[in-house]
Amino acid sequence: MEKPLLLYVFLFYWHFLNALFTVEAPQSLYTVEHGNNVTMECTFPVNGKLKFRDLSVSWEKKDKLKKQVYVLLKGEEDFKSQHSDFKGRIKLLKENLNLGQSLLQITDVKLRDAGLYRCLIGYGGADYKTINLKVKAPYRTITQGVVSTGDNEWKLTCQSEGYPQAEVIWQNREHEDLTDKANTSYETGSDQLYRVTSTLTIKSRIDEMFYCVFWNKELQENTSAVLHIADSADGVLWTESRRFVGAILIVTAFFGSLMLFMLCIRKGYLSMKIIWFAPKLKKKRLKHVA
Repeated sequence: MEKPLLLYVFLFYWHFLNALFTVEAPQSLYTVEHGNNVTMECTFPVNGKLKFRDLSVSWEKKDKLKKQVYVLLKGEEDFKSQHSDFKGRIKLLKENLNLGQSLLQITDVKLRDAGLYRCLIGYGGADYKTINLKVKAPYRTITQGVVSTGDNEWKLTCQSEGYPQAEVIWQNREHEDLTDKANTSYETGSDQLYRVTSTLTIKSRIDEMFYCVFWNKELQENTSAVLHIADSADGVLWTESRRFVGAILIVTAFFGSLMLFMLCIRKGYLSMKIIWFAPKLKKKRLKHVA
């Protein structure tokens, strides 16, 4: 913990003592999707060949309590002070330091990674820049369910995961709003993703369509699914009959092949028998003529 603290104090004072050394952030905001990778950048003046032993780099996350993300102190990496949230997921692309680029790569981005990051550079002078990281998790995949409860009543279900919390809107074929008739529940897991389950119980005729729409207000994104009420009995009969016909075709093909094989063997056996008996028959005929 001593090294990051000393580095921070050092950079803090140098920021005021040396105004000629300036750290820049080409991009102040990064938006990344949950589970993907992101590389954040800040730049600093090198002025010739980089003297690696004179370089100190620190990336930290500004939460209620500061979290150390990465430390390079006088050319040496220090992972002892790295916060557990970032263990095994952080890499500084050192090959770019010669170009005056401090590139911090975070792999398998989590929702908790979102927030403000401070990039501090000490190299003859000292300065820092703050970068904002936003993490989104769109509701991409919707799991659907259509169950008959009898008497022309149907239970329609849509479920998806994402972040932040989404609103679920229900509509019929005519796009009439049925949301008030639906029941929507929310759960959160260890990954902070919301599991949203919405159920609509409604009376409907066969061959009707309904839509469930997951509306993510914060991201201004929506994902929709179409639920089709079909005649389940016909569907089952069609599936069973198709399997039955398929089974008959397989059995027929098997027995047909077997009979053909036996016929070929029989023909081959007869041919051999005829060839074997032919000389004997010829001899008998010659004797008879004589």
